[in-house]
Amino acid sequence: MRLHRLVPAALALLAAACIEDRLTVDVTTYVQANGSCTRRIEYRLERVDTDKGVSLDIPAAEDPLRLWHRFPRDPRWTVQDDASARLHLVTAEATLPSPNEIDWDYWRQRAKQAPAARNHVSFAMSQEGPATTYDFTEVFQDPASPLAGVRFLAQALAKRENAFADAVGAALGPMAPRRADVRRAYRDSFALPFSREVERLGARPIYGPRERKEIEGLLDRLDALHKDLVQAILAASSATAVDEMTKRIEDVGQEWGDELSAELAEAGLPHLFETKQANAKLHFRVKLVMPAAITRANTCFSGDTAIWEFDQDDLYGRGFEMWAKAGGR
Repeated sequence: MRLHRLVPAALALLAAACIEDRLTVDVTTYVQANGSCTRRIEYRLERVDTDKGVSLDIPAAEDPLRLWHRFPRDPRWTVQDDASARLHLVTAEATLPSPNEIDWDYWRQRAKQAPAARNHVSFAMSQEGPATTYDFTEVFQDPASPLAGVRFLAQALAKRENAFADAVGAALGPMAPRRADVRRAYRDSFALPFSREVERLGARPIYGPRERKEIEGLLDRLDALHKDLVQAILAASSATAVDEMTKRIEDVGQEWGDELSAELAEAGLPHLFETKQANAKLHFRVKLVMPAAITRANTCFSGDTAIWEFDQDDLYGRGFEMWAKAGGR
């Protein structure tokens, strides 16, 4: 079951052509002394040929801002959507009685049944004598992480034991081993080893550089596990046409790869394999301006302003959290 079989053809072509889809999300929040705020979020999408250094057309059928993203519909928000052949800009802006009214203004859902990547905002202000304290927290989180993807893949593979045995039996005909032997080979040589590795990774509370590297290694091992599976099936058969049997089993794996690709996409997890097979960059720049000098924040700040920058991978696991405290004594 070759890894590349699990990658949609369009993504593989993008990778081969050194093409990047670059989406930059700029978020700005101005908090006023009375606790109200002005919020602006801008999406900027371009497709770039990195070899030639030129922008390319973005077909509407491949535009993630059209396919996956939602934008605020509350009448307090003004949303502008400007799409040309090579640049797609969406801006949303609102003046709200509190940052808590933002609810969400970043929302991406890769499939109807998939969990959405989104932001959450929490704000409070309190009076301490003559001074006012302002506390602001925002989190961007994407539950559809590569770790969620390998969990889904492990579950999908575990459910296919009987179906795989039937498919191999149909493909090999008289050369096929006993059905029970094929099931055992599939379970012991392929599905269970993969599931054990996924279970070990799934115990981690975070998604960071270690987890990212180990998931990439695990996906690379799919080819080796598939070879072990083929060898186990060959060893269980009394037939001698090894080359022909190998080809037929490989054909079964190819068909299964196509099915798994479709299931992953339906679950909103096609990006499981994009880390190696396609070039897509998502970058966030978030600016917060408070009504008083910031005293603490989990980023560098100057006076009343704090700025955070992060990328897609930072949204996985616990998500990317930003907090700042201003005012007080």
